[in-house]
Amino acid sequence: MKKVLITLAAVFGFNLQGFACADYSEDYTYYNLFNQSIVHSPEYQPFLMIMDSPFYDTSDVNIKDEKIEDWSKYLGIDYDDAYYLVYKTTKSSIDQLVKSGKTSDSKLKFANADFIKKHKQSLLYLSYAKYLEPYMNHNYIDTGDSWSYVDRSGKNASQLDNLKVMNVLERSYKAESDPALKMRYAYQMVRFAHYSNQYIEAINLFNKYVVPLNQKSVMYYYALDQKAGAERAVGNFIQANYDFFEVFSHTKNRKESAFNSMKVTQDLDYEQLLNNAKTNQEKLDLYLLIGYKDFNNPLAAMRQILKLDANAEQAKVLYARAINLVERHYLNQYANGSNWNESNIKPMKLPALSQYDYGSDLPANFILEAISLGKEQANKTNEKDFWNLSVAYLSTFNKNFKEANSYLSKVNSKQSDFVLHKKMIEMLIDLNQQDKITPAFERTIMTKYGDILMSELIYPAEYEYGEKIFTDEQILKDRFKDVAKDILANRYFLQGDKAKAFLLHNTIYDLASNVNWDLLNSIDEFDKKSNKNSFEQYLVSNINFFQYNSTTYQSTYQKSKFKLADFIANYKGTLYLKERKFDLAKAEFKKLPQDFNFEEVGYYSDEDTNPYNWYSHISNGVFGYNRIECFTCSEIQVIAKPYVNEFNFIPKEMNKLQLTDILIQLSDLAKKNDEKGVKANYLLANFYYNTTSLGYFRELLSFDRNNWNGPKFHNFIEAKDENKAGNLIFVNYYKNYTMNAQYINNFDLSLDYAKAALAKVKDPELKAQILFTAAKADQGKFYTYASNYLTDDSWYVPYDEPKFIAYKVKNHRTYFNQLKSLVNTKVYKEVKSNCKYFDTYVNL
Repeated sequence: MKKVLITLAAVFGFNLQGFACADYSEDYTYYNLFNQSIVHSPEYQPFLMIMDSPFYDTSDVNIKDEKIEDWSKYLGIDYDDAYYLVYKTTKSSIDQLVKSGKTSDSKLKFANADFIKKHKQSLLYLSYAKYLEPYMNHNYIDTGDSWSYVDRSGKNASQLDNLKVMNVLERSYKAESDPALKMRYAYQMVRFAHYSNQYIEAINLFNKYVVPLNQKSVMYYYALDQKAGAERAVGNFIQANYDFFEVFSHTKNRKESAFNSMKVTQDLDYEQLLNNAKTNQEKLDLYLLIGYKDFNNPLAAMRQILKLDANAEQAKVLYARAINLVERHYLNQYANGSNWNESNIKPMKLPALSQYDYGSDLPANFILEAISLGKEQANKTNEKDFWNLSVAYLSTFNKNFKEANSYLSKVNSKQSDFVLHKKMIEMLIDLNQQDKITPAFERTIMTKYGDILMSELIYPAEYEYGEKIFTDEQILKDRFKDVAKDILANRYFLQGDKAKAFLLHNTIYDLASNVNWDLLNSIDEFDKKSNKNSFEQYLVSNINFFQYNSTTYQSTYQKSKFKLADFIANYKGTLYLKERKFDLAKAEFKKLPQDFNFEEVGYYSDEDTNPYNWYSHISNGVFGYNRIECFTCSEIQVIAKPYVNEFNFIPKEMNKLQLTDILIQLSDLAKKNDEKGVKANYLLANFYYNTTSLGYFRELLSFDRNNWNGPKFHNFIEAKDENKAGNLIFVNYYKNYTMNAQYINNFDLSLDYAKAALAKVKDPELKAQILFTAAKADQGKFYTYASNYLTDDSWYVPYDEPKFIAYKVKNHRTYFNQLKSLVNTKVYKEVKSNCKYFDTYVNL
């Protein structure tokens, strides 16, 4: 193989390249915007560019079966009638036609007496072919050391009487005077021998019965396909390759399978195939296959094609592949970097040559070479629309917008795929020319491209995962919408318009992943803006949420019944609670409709029984303490609530407005020096510990739905280090916001109230309760410090290493030490029994 590659490079000047291998989906790392299927050659469509699989998806390609076309022409009937006769009707129905001239099958009404008389021999052939068809499978030999995913039929050719079948076919062949029917009998003989593992016999039968007919019909190449398989089976790989290539070049429906057979055959020598090529058609197809190889520059092979035929469809296929390679460099879907690798990311104007090209070494001048070649073709070819559209698209990436518009104006096709593609490239040109998005341009967006920007792919209720239900045009429109949002969000981000940059790519629900005042205030200011234009109205009204169906595994977007202002008030009020600004929190919660809730249905497991819905159904257990460490256990198993019932203004369940009123009342009582004041401080200390990432009610102030192990509960960033929050990794736009969940703990809030209580407490049992809360908060401070300052890897912190233990002993055991002195209290015994950490510490 190496020798072949070197020689081909010398002959054709190929730039041999290796593309990096990885176990991710490359097709989801970049945008494939160019509609390759505007290459209106369905037989070549499998060889368009896709990274996830060897061949382009042709499930919705309307390409007629060439065997049926042959029958249709031969019998003088419509294609659909021929299809039914050959593939659908039964052997008994055909036998009935031959014997009686009648049939009960209404779909065979075209077969009148004249038809039956004229085509009786054809019907007899079809009858016997239908008898053989179920058995036309290989008799696989199980060696005991191999296995396969291939479904195997219960029937195979070896189950038939070989002598009897061959006798019938040979006698029919010799008795038949019509060359077309002779060829079909010869095909059946070769196929039968091949599928019954008589490989030498299959080759001999081809030479004895097919070759002498001296016709290159469709059935000749189908017989050659069977002969090629037999050649491969006996080790004649070079001959098999040539045969398979002949099948590839001269059939429409067997191209993909023939190429697959060539790939798995040894000694695939393109030079020898070129030397043997008899026609321009074969040479064109060979250059297509050379350019198709992923280690080759498709433009080099394309030039060889154009020397033979300026209008060759194969040239379009390779050019579409070349465009796809350009897209991989310019249209990265993830230009923001990631949590674990943002050090080399810098703000840039999109689209730009991506720093994340995943190992593809496209030459620096590749796009210029592609544009030049496209221009040449646009001048020479008879079908100019494809080439003009392609040059316009590539010129857009090359930032030559004048040239892009010039070539786009020459696209005159009225076909829907060309019309839509032209409009979307026009949108791309317009967007790329905008250094700053102005109100005037926003109006232009909605007037000219609003249908693209607001388009949605709506999945049917009966959708099954993996099913292709959208056309290429629908998918392309959705991709262009995403790219338009990328570019717009990028421009807004760079010009400091944070709200629009965020809302373009995210629903307001997504802000919950990383709520920070800077972005929240920007969104609030934008929401309050008067006289919004149509684009701005679209942004503030586009509030969706996921509806997940656990039966069909389908997620769909639903329209929220709440306004943007409702979400802003919930975010602000909750942040104020975290900052102990209760009056400000109350003012925000008063703005909320009392039925405000988290609308996503089925997003979390059915096992989640947490009634909390983002606003209501908050348990008064939030003022208790956890007896055991278990986030998925029910509250009654985990939480104890001493002293809560002593405050009659605390109901069993509350919403955030009611909670805020309770916090205000507890804060007022906490100022007193009596036992009531001590207990009020204790409840407040519990509240602020329980709402940290270590607390049972940690979802309450973190904008999560429940206390399960979400990503934000792994980040122990100190409150004073808020600048270290995830918003810093957004350098180009706010796309993928939910992948950067952050929650900033502040254990000092709990400790402040615990210290205030400890300063006044007299009862040993109450003191022990307070000390336990203080000790847990102090332990949380240790985790925070250790993950931020004692290790370089905050995802894996070895807390049991000596330096960590030494730091903890010195700085974070004050309250456990004091609790240890209260050995005679019930609280001490309970804590020692349930808290394994404390039990270990006590026994040291």
